Amino acid sequence: MALISKTLLCLLLCFVVTTAGQSTDAGADRILGRWLFPKKQTCVEIYRENGRYYGRMAEVSASAAANYGNIRNKIVLTDLSYVNNEWKGGSMIHPSSGARFDVVMHLTDANTLVATVYKGVRFISKDLILTRQAQAGQ
Repeated sequence: MALISKTLLCLLLCFVVTTAGQSTDAGADRILGRWLFPKKQTCVEIYRENGRYYGRMAEVSASAAANYGNIRNKIVLTDLSYVNNEWKGGSMIHPSSGARFDVVMHLTDANTLVATVYKGVRFISKDLILTRQAQAGQ
C-alpha cells in the first residue's frame, strides 16, 4: 500500500512540474496568430513562450517600411500574462522609437483584439483595434 501511495505521489509531482508555467486556461491561447494593426499596413504575430505572450512584426507594407524603417521581426509585445480574460502585465514597444508602453489586451470576438496602451496612468490611454489576419486558403 505504501509503495502505491509513493508511486501516485511521484506521478502527481511529475505532472505538477511538467505543467508548471503552462497556461491553465485554454482560452488564453485564443490570442495566438497574426493580427493586423488598424491601418492594415503591418501585422504582428502573437506567440506563447514559457507561459507568457509576445508579439513580433510579421509583415510590413512598403509604406510602413518607409515610415518606420526595417521593423520586420522586431519584438513589439513582451511578457503578457492571461488574467481574467485579459492579457496584461507586459509592454508594447514602438517599433522605431523603442518607447515602451503598458498594454492590456482583450478580445471582443474571435477576430477583434483591443489593445489599450498607456504610459503609467491607465485613464490616459489609446485603444488600438487589431483584426485577425485570415489564414491562406480561407
